[in-house]
Amino acid sequence: MTITEATRRLGIRHPIVQGPFGGGLSSVALTATVSEHGGLGSYGAQTMSPEQIVGIAADIRARTDRPFALNLWVSDHDPGGFDRDPAQLAALRELFAPYFAELGLEVPELPERAFHPFEQQVEALLEARPHVFSFVFGVPRPAILEACRQRGIVTLGAATSIAEARALDEAGVELVVASGSEAGGHRPSFLA
Repeated sequence: MTITEATRRLGIRHPIVQGPFGGGLSSVALTATVSEHGGLGSYGAQTMSPEQIVGIAADIRARTDRPFALNLWVSDHDPGGFDRDPAQLAALRELFAPYFAELGLEVPELPERAFHPFEQQVEALLEARPHVFSFVFGVPRPAILEACRQRGIVTLGAATSIAEARALDEAGVELVVASGSEAGGHRPSFLA
């Protein structure tokens, strides 16, 4: 067991934080297993609906009573960016239809929504009360960080530069993960 300020705050025995796989690649089993073995299991929830976020947290808790993190992407998108233009989507389906036909595949139906508003996801996360709220691609609003503090949820943000680490620290984020160019997956940069 390694005791550091970070392991103490995170409630873990070993200074290991599992990367929160996004895009539907996270699993309840992996998250719970990492937590059970003394690390911080993390679940990437950025594509999930608020209802799914609450459900996933319950599923993880059914497998472990150890701390775990839920991870979201801080949204700086135009709220209208979540709306889909049916005419544009129909044109795209038509454009790609020959390729699907050539491969003998049906043109897939598009999901009703590809992303969910960050604010709604955060409300669900606050309801779910994971031990840790981790996030990438920005700094949540002060009210969100305060709501986490009031509920005893540790905040953990990713930084890819000194400027980003300072921005997270100045906002009152409790822990900062330094994500270098050697990190797997995407680089969660948010400052130019």
